[in-house]
Amino acid sequence: MNKLGISGTLIQVDPVRYSPAGVPIAEAVILHRSSQTVAMQARQVECELTVQASGTLATQLAQLATGAQVKLEGALNRRSVKSRQLILILNRIEKE
Repeated sequence: MNKLGISGTLIQVDPVRYSPAGVPIAEAVILHRSSQTVAMQARQVECELTVQASGTLATQLAQLATGAQVKLEGALNRRSVKSRQLILILNRIEKE
């Protein structure tokens, strides 16, 4: 299974670009901060994650402002065939 849900603040929202096939693509960066229980101990968690949306979700993502609070769902994938960097490919965007 490859499904990830994350909430946080958009700290970067890039303009829509288009694939060679004409599909709209947008990227953003989400900042997540929370307290999680790990081994029965409270732990502060903070991370930044690049997210990518295509099609109608790309337009929706690109219209959000930096600082927006969102909940995102999708699947993890490599940024490209030659990259080891992970990105979240979105299939759901919810503004909080």
